[in-house]
Amino acid sequence: MKPESESRLHHNGTHAPSSDDKNGHNAASMSMHVDGVDSDTTPSGFSRLELVRLMVQSLQSLGYQKSARELEAESGFQLESPAVTRFRDSVLQGDWNTVELLIGDLNLDTTHELSVKFLIREQKFLELLERRNIKDALIVLRSELTPLNQNMDRVHSLTSYMMSSSPEDLRQRADWDGVNGSSRQNLLSSLQKFISPAVMVPENRLETMLKQAVDHQIKNCFYHDNRNTSKSLYSDHVCDKTGIPTVTRQVLERHTNEVWYISFSHDGKYLASASADSKIIIWNLETFQPMHTLQGHSNKVSCCAWSPNDMQLLTAGYDRTVKLWDIQTATLKSTFPHHSDVVTCLGWLPDGERFVSGSEKNLFLMATAGNLLRQWPFPVRDLAISADGQTLVAMGGTIIRMISLVDFTEVSKLEETDGITAISLSKDGQFLLVNTTVKPAQLPMHREIHLWNLPEGRIVRKYSGYKQGLFVIRSCFGGWDERFVISGSEDSKVYIWHRENGNLIQTLDGHDRSVTMVAWNPTNPTMFASASDDNTVRIWGTPEDAEVDSAQILNGDSGSE
Repeated sequence: MKPESESRLHHNGTHAPSSDDKNGHNAASMSMHVDGVDSDTTPSGFSRLELVRLMVQSLQSLGYQKSARELEAESGFQLESPAVTRFRDSVLQGDWNTVELLIGDLNLDTTHELSVKFLIREQKFLELLERRNIKDALIVLRSELTPLNQNMDRVHSLTSYMMSSSPEDLRQRADWDGVNGSSRQNLLSSLQKFISPAVMVPENRLETMLKQAVDHQIKNCFYHDNRNTSKSLYSDHVCDKTGIPTVTRQVLERHTNEVWYISFSHDGKYLASASADSKIIIWNLETFQPMHTLQGHSNKVSCCAWSPNDMQLLTAGYDRTVKLWDIQTATLKSTFPHHSDVVTCLGWLPDGERFVSGSEKNLFLMATAGNLLRQWPFPVRDLAISADGQTLVAMGGTIIRMISLVDFTEVSKLEETDGITAISLSKDGQFLLVNTTVKPAQLPMHREIHLWNLPEGRIVRKYSGYKQGLFVIRSCFGGWDERFVISGSEDSKVYIWHRENGNLIQTLDGHDRSVTMVAWNPTNPTMFASASDDNTVRIWGTPEDAEVDSAQILNGDSGSE
């Protein structure tokens, strides 16, 4: 049986006598015995008190007030004490005198009590300023906020708000949406951090936990497809593999030598492929036909990069030059001959007027106008630039450098034990995929791709199974919300892993020789491309995508020029 003392320990779990108590029969107490076994907890081990309180809160939020009251009466548990209810209502109504009187009913420790008082008085101060009651606001600042001796930097900021020229100016300066906004609800959420959840249950707690459970299932779903928007509570979240690209939709065969690099345009409509045949082909992904063939390099082309607006393309390679092309006209705009050895990597800055290029000797920052802006004297095999253009990640040998593109200083440096062949940066700039191989090069062997957490400077996941030894192999993030890690391999296969748990979920056949690079379409989560030493590029999609392609061919719409 639930001890009577338990209900007294929890201010908003107070025992609520029912009419049955008058006859000596407590329905709540009776319900807590099943075959003579004390059932203060549910069969799953959760507190019956906590569960009932969350159910009451959920019923109230859904508008079932009568049902909530009946559950409280039958169970003997209240959601919260009258004092806590009054405190919550007073915050939302801006009755600050009552709010302060009720602080003592929250069972706060001394430190938390000061923090709670500061937040309450801060809101009171801002509301007075918003009403242009400068005199009373000043009194609150001097006589109520400052004596707390809490967060004096914030007090100084509040003081500066006294100079606001209007309520609109105040709200902008303080990043605060005012009495008519959500500021009081936000205050309640901030206060909740200092108040025990046993005293005041956080808002929408049951729904929050349900969302966390569903999100956890989605996060660990092997084949998650964002088109599956169902969040049913009746069953666990499950997606089948038909939502990920596992079928070859098209084989692109115009190159006459190994294809070393592929890159999707930012709008996902085109693909650029660079080859050892010294050509770059721009493919139309609606027709899967070449749109342009760019010829101008005198040797193998090792890399390419689309400009931020997809109007231009940078290419580079074994002829030691970087070239800039106009995509609409397929004409060569500029050649940059600054490098003295093979150019291995390229990247645009977001302004579309500057780019970086790396080689075995140097890293250059250049302007499309032709001038060299900066030079770093260390080898760079591969590089990536964060989406905000603030950070350059450059790799050479076993070293990964993070360089600020604001002041051009080296921010941090990471090191692998084996030689790095390629890197790929996540969209949020927080994670880096690293392909490694042993030195000197040897026959292909099973290797691991490492996932680095850049802010923490550590490897957080490893993906194993693919083969690498002799050649550069590139991997990338892909799928909905970058849930997958994908890589080529020297055994002519494509490997796909679940990013979160590291499990290998798919191995794809199709190429005849080493798959040197994979790239995922930035706007189509069910399309990726793979480049191979068999001179081809394969476009991969879902079985549904392949069926659509087949239907178009049968209908005579093959997309051929």
